[in-house]
Amino acid sequence: MKKRSRKSVEMTLPEALAYAVKLHQDRDLKGAEELYRLILKARPSHPDALHYLGVVSHQLGKGPESAELIRRAIELQPGYADAYNNLGNVLKEQGMLAEAERMYRKVIELRPESAEAYNNLGVALKEQQRFQEALEAYRQAIALNPAHADAWHNMGNILKKQGNLEDALTAYRQAILLKPRHADAYKNMGRALYAARRVKEAVEVYQQWLKQDPDNPVAQHMLAASSGEAVPERASDEYVQQVFDKFSGSFDEVLKGLEYRAPQLIAEAVEQTLGAPTATLDVIDAGCGTGLCGPHLKQYAGHLVGVDLSPGMLAKASGRGVYDDLVYSELTAFLSSRHAACDLIVSADTLCYFGTLDAVLRAAAGALRGDGRLMFTVEHASQEDAPKGFRIHPHGRYSHTERYVRDMVGQAGLSLTSIREEVLRKEGDKPVAGLVVVAHKPDD
Repeated sequence: MKKRSRKSVEMTLPEALAYAVKLHQDRDLKGAEELYRLILKARPSHPDALHYLGVVSHQLGKGPESAELIRRAIELQPGYADAYNNLGNVLKEQGMLAEAERMYRKVIELRPESAEAYNNLGVALKEQQRFQEALEAYRQAIALNPAHADAWHNMGNILKKQGNLEDALTAYRQAILLKPRHADAYKNMGRALYAARRVKEAVEVYQQWLKQDPDNPVAQHMLAASSGEAVPERASDEYVQQVFDKFSGSFDEVLKGLEYRAPQLIAEAVEQTLGAPTATLDVIDAGCGTGLCGPHLKQYAGHLVGVDLSPGMLAKASGRGVYDDLVYSELTAFLSSRHAACDLIVSADTLCYFGTLDAVLRAAAGALRGDGRLMFTVEHASQEDAPKGFRIHPHGRYSHTERYVRDMVGQAGLSLTSIREEVLRKEGDKPVAGLVVVAHKPDD
């Protein structure tokens, strides 16, 4: 049987599947999805096409469908270890940790020599706060494959959490020895050293990382954050995209564990300021991420636009089905292109990646119509810690003083409606203080 490919070239089903997999590997997710569906139209019980469509559906933010597709592949091929593994990955990122654990244990049953399955099991156990069991899973992964850099790195994270800093550092170093450009190992080793007040060593770690990968935007940003030298006015586009693309799959679940409140606080501010929803406003969700603010904003919006620098985040936001448009763009540039085009702009936990706020707030003011509203959160700094009005922290985010925020709002031509201190989330089991800001544009 033959299928017509996207290039209008006749292909057999195996050729079509190979081409779809190539599109998938090249990150053409929509193209791969289209071709997997065409294959399944021709052969609905094709296990590989079901499996891979499930994976790409998950990457596109279609969580429930993705799990069901992979389950169908497993029903057709009960010994399909790779499908069990990817089903575990999907379930883990959906927060279904116990079920994900069962999937990884099934992979181990089918492939007891699989170091990767033990590593994945360790991740699922860690997310369930079963740290000692996770540690044993990572050790088993390393016993099966001593060159498994990710297992060494993950073991380092558990040891760090247990307070065993020196063994954690040894594990991170081993991960880097095995994989000299292991970004997460460098980043977490640097953070561990900074948390232990070994600042000079943390700086040396980031410098070593940059020697291995001179153009890495995360390494550049973290060195500036930890050393306090050459601090950028805001995090670079490349830093934001790389961090959040990597984070997009587990973003919602990780933030739930940190008791993340920024979207809730923004939702409360919208309701308190605007009252009952009217579904008539032009609304921009500036730095929409996975779309956590979207469902609430939709009640107020006649047209809702989400903007973000991370394609991975935008794919997740698309899966919520609440945005009329999702735009890949840098925030200030996007707002600058929307003169007097919207009634409400919200930005939850995005301006903490900006140091100076003048340009982005001027752009937001320009994008608002008369009597339009701007609502955002920032992390709160004391005047003593941030005499210039803002500072960068070793974790890479910025915090701002209330005085600075008030000044920047006024200089942007906006009137401050309210500003209040709230806890945004926890970090290292400690509350992170933030400011919830509501401003409006005078109606000329």
